[in-house]
Amino acid sequence: MIEPTEPRPASVYWRRRAIALGGSLVVLLLTIWLIAGLVGWSDSQPELQAVTSTPPSTPPSTAPPSSSSTSPPPPSPESSAPPVPTPPPGPPAPCDDASVNVVAEVAKPNYEVGQQPEFKIHVSNVGTLPCTKDIGRSLRELVVTSADGATQLWSSNHCFATEGTEVRVMRPREVFTYSLNWAGSTSDEGCRTHTRVGPGDYLLTAKVAGKASNPVVFRLS
Repeated sequence: MIEPTEPRPASVYWRRRAIALGGSLVVLLLTIWLIAGLVGWSDSQPELQAVTSTPPSTPPSTAPPSSSSTSPPPPSPESSAPPVPTPPPGPPAPCDDASVNVVAEVAKPNYEVGQQPEFKIHVSNVGTLPCTKDIGRSLRELVVTSADGATQLWSSNHCFATEGTEVRVMRPREVFTYSLNWAGSTSDEGCRTHTRVGPGDYLLTAKVAGKASNPVVFRLS
């Protein structure tokens, strides 16, 4: 049997529509909430992964340096020094004038009148081989002259003994030094007369076997 349908009140239809609309609204809100949750998770995932996926730092390599370098080693001092001449067999030959250097020295540049200046002779071998030289007292001389070098005032050979020889084997760069004190007066042959010199500038020259040094200036005041 089919029940007869009767028209229902309008309020029934409005309630049904309200219920259907409310259900649709709930479904829409749930859908939006789920989508927002999924989007928020996907945004935070790269940051989390960036933190957890950072690789550990690689330690510095400890491999030994390559041995295939072709840079030449620096030269040693021995290899850069000039070769030393080999002396010929037998005793050293006599020194020639070019191998002998003579230097005069005054201990101080200035003395007072009445003091006794100290003079020195330095004789050295400036050659490359040993040689022999007579540098005895008879061949050594110290001479004091005026400042212009024109007048000789004193000679060590006037008043000091000049006998004897002194033959030396002089090695390269070896220096022989002799000294004496000057009384501050003039001299002549045989050391007969003496006159005290006054204040002023003077020159000292050393000689060995006729070879003279450069003159040295000193002052009496």
